[in-house]
Amino acid sequence: MNRPLAGLQLANVATAAVIGYAGWGDHVMALGLAPAIAYVWAQSPNRLGAGLALLAYYAAISRGLPHGTAVFFGPEASPAWGWVFWLASSLFLALPWLILWPAQRRGYWWRVPLALLLVTLPPIGVFGWGNPLTAAGALYPATGWLGLLAVLALMLAYCYATASAQPARNALMVHAALALSLVYGSLHTQPAATVQAMDTKLPGVGIGQYDFARTYANNQQLIEQARREAAPGKTLLFPETVAGLWLGGTVKLWQREALPGTIVLGAALQHPGGDYTNALVALTGESEQIIYRQRVPVPVGMWHPWAADSAIAHWRDPGVTTLQGTRYGALICYEQLLAWPALQTLWHRPQALIGASNDWWSADTSIPAIQRSVMNAWGRLLGIPVATAFNY
Repeated sequence: MNRPLAGLQLANVATAAVIGYAGWGDHVMALGLAPAIAYVWAQSPNRLGAGLALLAYYAAISRGLPHGTAVFFGPEASPAWGWVFWLASSLFLALPWLILWPAQRRGYWWRVPLALLLVTLPPIGVFGWGNPLTAAGALYPATGWLGLLAVLALMLAYCYATASAQPARNALMVHAALALSLVYGSLHTQPAATVQAMDTKLPGVGIGQYDFARTYANNQQLIEQARREAAPGKTLLFPETVAGLWLGGTVKLWQREALPGTIVLGAALQHPGGDYTNALVALTGESEQIIYRQRVPVPVGMWHPWAADSAIAHWRDPGVTTLQGTRYGALICYEQLLAWPALQTLWHRPQALIGASNDWWSADTSIPAIQRSVMNAWGRLLGIPVATAFNY
């Protein structure tokens, strides 16, 4: 490979990594940088360069995985598992872009949508974080599905700019369009949350960590926290799995308090044989009901159907529920990083979004910030309020 070509390839990989790192973090508006990855991909000098650029993009986004995975599986597992999962998932997501890269710089009109479709839907979509379509909420708030089409159009414009007779000038025009979209998006004010999110710092909370004494103490702490905030007509949202196993004794513990308003709790529903459902439970006065079942549990960590203690994946559930007359879309933890369950939820036109996460394993990584940004982006896309509760 000659030096100019090697230099371009290196610059592309570095640029893709910057887009992934800077775009996916604390600030929802930074997600607006994501469509520019199409420009990096399209101007790659060869197929390998295109694949390496997307690998760098996805690896930068999932930078919290090596540390988070090591904490999740604990000291009994090799630290190498975190690095393997990080690299393997990034390679998996980069593969469609590598295969679909056109040497003749033609056919972008079907290649880009197909690549996005492949990284959005299962099986690849099960690991489909970092989806550029998420930028629609930052760039084109309150536009719904039209905003997604606008992001697709922006990515296609980037691709065709690189194949034009004047690539530099045309790419500059698309950059300007992206910048104007960012300005437009920044002027949007998101509606105030209709649900009060209650963050927690509870030890010993997580799938498989169901010590009876610890679970009882955690629920007592949650009840005390709820007692301070509960009020008629008010909805409190607590994080994923903080209530532990949802057993009859736990239900009675909460119901005897007769707290006003609605309490939404993350809990685990045990099934015969050892499988379980990661769920959200709503308590209202004397009643309790399961309002949401997680559709996409964490692969390997929670969802491992080859074992008896796997989380059940409720793939086809719509992801919406009605509380106090409001239609809520719900996403639990890992689902918040993916486009597929979010789009499935948006299809049912929720009036608000709620997200519950148990991030004890990723508290010291970029993952919680990305979850919060992505949730806000989807809310902005529909122009609806968002509430997210985290356990650290």
